[in-house]
Amino acid sequence: MNKAFYRFYEKQEWTYRTIQIENNLYSKLKYISEKELDTSISKLVDACVENFEIKGNKIVYYKKSENEITIKASIRLRQTMWDKLEKMRVKYDVSIQKLVNMAIKYTLDNE
Repeated sequence: MNKAFYRFYEKQEWTYRTIQIENNLYSKLKYISEKELDTSISKLVDACVENFEIKGNKIVYYKKSENEITIKASIRLRQTMWDKLEKMRVKYDVSIQKLVNMAIKYTLDNE
């Protein structure tokens, strides 16, 4: 394959699911997709999940604001990312919704 195409993913199945995402995180992703990068919110979430890792066996939760609302969003992720989330859900007993929000926050805070 041509080296110019290194930044693209190999073909694989993408799957839609509806997830509740915290409004402040969704707003940041929306801003990035509209103003900074030529991408969709779903692809940003996919990248966040790919980037997300839990070191050790301990999950550190963050406290969201009391007034924080969530937005239902139909998110399209590569099937391998849904599989990754499912494995993490089983291993750490945390909902996929919470893991997605943690992945987004982790990526936005650490990149």
